[in-house]
Amino acid sequence: MRSVGAPLVAGGVTQTASGVLHNTSFVWDDDGWGASYDKKRPVPFGEYVPDRWFYSKLAPSLIGLLQRDYTPGTKPNVLPVAGIRAGVMICFDVVDDGLTADLADGGAQVILAQTNNADFDGTDENLQQLEIARMRAVETGRSLVNISTVGASQVIDPSGRTIDRVPAYTASSMVTDVPLGTSTTPATVASGNITLALSLGGLLVLLACAPWGHRRR
Repeated sequence: MRSVGAPLVAGGVTQTASGVLHNTSFVWDDDGWGASYDKKRPVPFGEYVPDRWFYSKLAPSLIGLLQRDYTPGTKPNVLPVAGIRAGVMICFDVVDDGLTADLADGGAQVILAQTNNADFDGTDENLQQLEIARMRAVETGRSLVNISTVGASQVIDPSGRTIDRVPAYTASSMVTDVPLGTSTTPATVASGNITLALSLGGLLVLLACAPWGHRRR
């Protein structure tokens, strides 16, 4: 932190006094541990096993690979970092529409998307996730910094354009100025309503196609 003259935003596993585990993103500044965000929606069968007792009987060797279960957090996903408000996404948070809307509603000026793609070595998963992150930048009108431990790290502006990058599996760094966003986009305002409309529309189509009556032969 002192060598770069800026606070650090990092990720780690945290544990409460009662033993509850969280996948956490935190700010470390001159005063030490600052604000933090605990991942609100851990990935089932990736970060926790629902009904572990049941699935352990079906596939004990596979379920046994996941030794710990993360608990969903309750903290806001927007953190103060060096005088700005940074929206934080931890890995697959980036696919969640609700969490994206929370960032905009919370006043995020830039989005920091942290991820570890090591488990998907040899696949296109990290590039797929990167493109979802690019969509989120355009959707929210915010610059987005996609940082991966092994995958493709890029700085993306609000138009979706890549303004800096680090190739996959390359140890390096980036120092990049990005525009800060403060406006509200139509996508973030209508996000929940669009999802509701599509869900209701799909339900109505199914009801319209249902065979309500049967002809007698």
